[in-house]
Amino acid sequence: MNRAAPLIAAHFLRARWRWQTLRGPRLDRYRERHARRIVAFARAHSPFYADHWRGHDPIEWRNLPTIDKQLMMANFDRLNTRGVRRADAEAVALAAERGRDFRPTLGALTVGLSSGTSGHRGLFLVSPWESAAWAGTILARTLTPRREPTRVAFFLRANSNLYEGLGGRLVRFRFFDLMLPVADAVAALNAFDPAFIVGPPSLLGFLADAREAGELRARPDRLLAVAETLEPQDRARLETVFAAPVGQVYQCTEGLLALSCPSGSLHVQEDLVAIQYEPLPGDAGRVTPIVTDLWRRTQPIIRYRLNDVLQLDPAPCRCGSPFQVIAAVEGRQDDLCHFLAADGTTRPFFPDTIRRAILLASPHILDYRATQERPGHLRVALALPPDIPFAPIADEVRANLTTTITGYACRPPDLTIEEGIPPPRRA
Repeated sequence: MNRAAPLIAAHFLRARWRWQTLRGPRLDRYRERHARRIVAFARAHSPFYADHWRGHDPIEWRNLPTIDKQLMMANFDRLNTRGVRRADAEAVALAAERGRDFRPTLGALTVGLSSGTSGHRGLFLVSPWESAAWAGTILARTLTPRREPTRVAFFLRANSNLYEGLGGRLVRFRFFDLMLPVADAVAALNAFDPAFIVGPPSLLGFLADAREAGELRARPDRLLAVAETLEPQDRARLETVFAAPVGQVYQCTEGLLALSCPSGSLHVQEDLVAIQYEPLPGDAGRVTPIVTDLWRRTQPIIRYRLNDVLQLDPAPCRCGSPFQVIAAVEGRQDDLCHFLAADGTTRPFFPDTIRRAILLASPHILDYRATQERPGHLRVALALPPDIPFAPIADEVRANLTTTITGYACRPPDLTIEEGIPPPRRA
């Protein structure tokens, strides 16, 4: 038996209770109490935070100085509360990446490595207690209890003791390396026959192709998208092909931020994190999150500014939970494209704007890839059905993008429209 199973089960029950019980003022008091508690702990045990907050009132935690990934990594040795050196943690994480063996720990701590679009590599430390809390919460809010263990197939670039902690009476967990050739992954899935498949939307798209081709026989009850933004058209296709609901996990180095509910809405996990939303300049409809993790003590995450771009949904969810609903995770601010305004300055365009301009040009566009190497230019690669002429669609995309971009008082863009998307490197 998994020795962590009793602790995971306890967190499972607590997570169910919080989801069903915390409402209104009770949720506010709960979040405030835990935020003050984690700030006091970090101030006492993290030399970095003690110095970073010097001269500030810790009770007014919402006004404490922020941090970001670059600052966190630069002060990793003094920020974590276990005295772990960045060099030692990176050595364990890099060895795991190179050897594809993710079982080694640093003492009792799980060490993980992440890389985002910010260009700064992230490093996280998680204690056994924190691993159990994560696993119990994930299970409580994504799985339907069964008499038999639920078989879960988990596709990610790297495995982790964090994920392996899911194993036990509730779950039979199997990790699949993203570098596994698609044909081998399909064969393994057919043998494992999972009820739940978790992976990036791009990988789930390959599995949908295999399903349509009759190669993938597994019939999952649910899919869960992780690690990438789940675009609406991708979600719709996956739900059609698999005849199963597709949920989403919004998670990063900084913690578990949001999960899909049974109604399909992406809820901030407000019993785990306190998020402040900062409106983007000139666009009150979009925000960037500043995250305070209410639970993590090994590597406290307090007033951490992400570079993500979110749209919030003000409407209550039909599932009944008051937890904030995220209408869209548009991607990272680093994913923004910039075009030249009429006055010579540059204006940012959000991923959703570019996506809509491309996809609304024609219903025949199966997929696309948009890249920008310099302001004012955009290269778009289009995937079309083999019987659809490329030139007319390319003209429509060019016209749509030009209309959209010039509609925001920008100069006409320099566009390159290409036929076909280079296949990903999958050995």
